[in-house]
Amino acid sequence: MMNTTATVVDFVRETRLDAVPTPVRAIAKEHILDGLGVALSGVDAEGTRILRRYVERATTSGAATAVGTRLRLQPEIAAWLNGTSGHALDYDDTQLSTTPTSVYGLLTHPTVPVLFGALGIAEERGASGPDLLLAYVLGIEVACRLADAISPRHYQEGFHSTATMGGFGSAAAVGKLLGLDADTLARAFGLAGSLAGGLRENFGTMTKPLHSGRAAYNGVLACLLAGDGMTSASTILEAKRGFFAAAGGGYDADKIVGKLGAPYFLLEPGVSIKPYPSGSLSHPAQDVILDLVKSHDLAPEDVARVRVGTNSNVPNALIYPRPTTELEAKFSLQFCMAVAVVRRRAGLREFTNETVADPEIQAMEERVLVEVDPELEALGFEHVRAKVTVELTDGRTLFGEADVAIGHPLKPMSQSQLEDKFRECADGVLSTAQSQQVIDSVWELEEARSLDRLVAALRP
Repeated sequence: MMNTTATVVDFVRETRLDAVPTPVRAIAKEHILDGLGVALSGVDAEGTRILRRYVERATTSGAATAVGTRLRLQPEIAAWLNGTSGHALDYDDTQLSTTPTSVYGLLTHPTVPVLFGALGIAEERGASGPDLLLAYVLGIEVACRLADAISPRHYQEGFHSTATMGGFGSAAAVGKLLGLDADTLARAFGLAGSLAGGLRENFGTMTKPLHSGRAAYNGVLACLLAGDGMTSASTILEAKRGFFAAAGGGYDADKIVGKLGAPYFLLEPGVSIKPYPSGSLSHPAQDVILDLVKSHDLAPEDVARVRVGTNSNVPNALIYPRPTTELEAKFSLQFCMAVAVVRRRAGLREFTNETVADPEIQAMEERVLVEVDPELEALGFEHVRAKVTVELTDGRTLFGEADVAIGHPLKPMSQSQLEDKFRECADGVLSTAQSQQVIDSVWELEEARSLDRLVAALRP
């Protein structure tokens, strides 16, 4: 049997930053900035506040920064809190698919578990900017390749891939920072496999972002326990009773062996940065409806009906046609279409309980019809293709379609757009000067001898 675990371990241990292509390092910094931003945006989310109260009661102080707060915690606890905050508003990046059977948007949100698993350990151990950058790249590669390889049954029948794969990515990043030997890192993966969990039934609740935080935590905990000598299986990925068999019913080893870093997943097929704080499967349709509303200067009273055609995996994930909370609204294509028509925006201030309860929004939701389009269904699931038809009260019909949304590698955000998103996320948490310091520190990460300037700016 091919030893997939050993292949992953060797890749993590042997890869040096100078072997990582320059374009990959540049993309990685974009996603690190985005990850820090979305964590700041989620600092005041109710679920984050609940977890923070628990952490303050139950843990001792440490050296790791809880982003957007003055708390200093043990690194695994900081990873838990930061990882939860980073996914709290569903604004974090999305792994793409390499094949039509692996559904775009249903793989992982890779950055948050990996980045915040690594950041606390890097801060505690005095790592440099290049150390953190390399650990992040390797963690993303591991999380994405494992998620891409597992049978799609894993997600389709209930597992949340960010929760399960994120722990392996976090462990890879942390293990690199700690310099774990091959045996210890394999045991860390064994621990991460048994710690993995997270169910899709919790989408639309505070537990979904907790999945991401727990994945970050699991990777740190696994490495620390393995480093102290805790034993576990060394073939956890490929074993008959191991992770892939138990959690997915199988996997495609060829999507891992020979693929790690060849090319890096960040480069091809890539990871998409979210333009809207909602489930990524809604984003192409959101791009289209916003363009139609603005280009034709539509008012809500002009719109008789909005028809959205897509593939069957979209309604399988966006499960709230009539949301009652801001968390449910993130998984409602009807809400996303309605808020675009009524508010002409789809940013952080639109995904609130107040907006969800707005009678005008609710009335517009009733005019949104989501349909499975046979043509789009036949094209496969590696993109979230959308057709949007707007029927107007004057009898006219407007139409638009999209395969990808802004932020996708085929339609990337500019540097200024990335920085604007970060500032939107940091607004109200950091000062303007602190936000700029974080931005500058991330772009200069490869030259940073320490992370002191970056993490200091993340404390309000």
